[in-house]
Amino acid sequence: MLPDSYLKRLERVKPYAELWRDDHKFVEHRIGLYATFYFDHFHPMVDSNEAARKALIECWQDYWNLVGTQHQKWIYRFGGSVRGYKLPTDKVPPLDAYLSDPEKHGRYQYYVHGGKHEDDASEYLFYTAGFPVYGAPEFPKRLAYLELQAPLAYITNGKLSAFVELVKRCAIRLKVDQAHGGLGLLRTYNEETTTRNTEYQLSQVFSGVDVDVPDIQMSDIFRDEAGHLGIDSPHWLNILGARWLEKLGGINALKAQLPEDVFVVEACGDGAFIQAGPYPEPGHKDDGLPPAYVWLNRVLLPVRAPTMVYCMGDNPGQLGERHGAKAYFTRFDAASAKLPPIGGSDTQALVATLSASASNESKRNNVPANQPCPEAGWWFTPAQANSRRYFKQGEVMPSVGGDYGATFWQWSPDQSAPTL
Repeated sequence: MLPDSYLKRLERVKPYAELWRDDHKFVEHRIGLYATFYFDHFHPMVDSNEAARKALIECWQDYWNLVGTQHQKWIYRFGGSVRGYKLPTDKVPPLDAYLSDPEKHGRYQYYVHGGKHEDDASEYLFYTAGFPVYGAPEFPKRLAYLELQAPLAYITNGKLSAFVELVKRCAIRLKVDQAHGGLGLLRTYNEETTTRNTEYQLSQVFSGVDVDVPDIQMSDIFRDEAGHLGIDSPHWLNILGARWLEKLGGINALKAQLPEDVFVVEACGDGAFIQAGPYPEPGHKDDGLPPAYVWLNRVLLPVRAPTMVYCMGDNPGQLGERHGAKAYFTRFDAASAKLPPIGGSDTQALVATLSASASNESKRNNVPANQPCPEAGWWFTPAQANSRRYFKQGEVMPSVGGDYGATFWQWSPDQSAPTL
């Protein structure tokens, strides 16, 4: 049985567990389980990528054995444009035949999901992509990635441990540079402005529900000229390749810094697997930052990538370079800096310190449209310019429409009445 205290925290994600695009044609986001794996991808004249292709096929079989092949509903064909086909179809070959094609040794994309609509964000997804390597032989490789998704219900129906074991097996097969997973904001492939805006909005509500966009973030963890730059910020599940484990002093050094009654730290292939707490934490604003994630952030900081962005462009209200990305990527840093020294610390010190830190932060939650105002005062929404207005407690806070995405009302730092 899951603790009641955890179930109450998990309950907070339910209002956001299925978010439709404004025209209600398809589901734009879900909240569920996910894992992302990054692994080496070479230019074909350097390496045929045969080991990685074989590993992907094994991961494919393993994944669908867990979640059920009945959830294979749609497959995309990539070329000059992207087109979805209802499964079964002969328009795209099975994965093993697809990856055996010599033309796919240097570039491939294979995307299968379980949504009802072609463009749905689905809780069932197998997506792998490896893009052309330019600059060989001087720069012989880049990173490819694999994304897996599973239902939120796995946390409460007894399948969570099976998902975790799947993640470990796939990481070992792929000989990952790094991998991570936990609770994630699962997105549609049909990305638009509303997709990015909603991700920004929810990043302000949940610190533990990850925004994860591998095709964008990949360039911040590896670049042709610079090579390997660093890892992503902490997650519930974290897998470090041998390169990063060595830089952190080895697995025994990790164990010495991560209290064993909070963290699972074990070998994973040539690297290390770290699980931050028994369950993936949503990190709702009213609950504060997940203490284990804050603790882990301090330990992994020496190998973290310098920067991270989650979308192209740099529009306000999105997780772009000069606006929301840095604050989101470094969201655990301030609390990590306030932690007690690692030597001799225990779980109680960890939780007590984080609880005290959280109590000093604002507890006012962003409020989705069509919900009652929780506190009388001045509120605004990034979905509309000059939107600051006064709401009485209990007054329904409206949707402003438009193409921004879901409307969320935020407490205004300026609580003064407008001057005439």
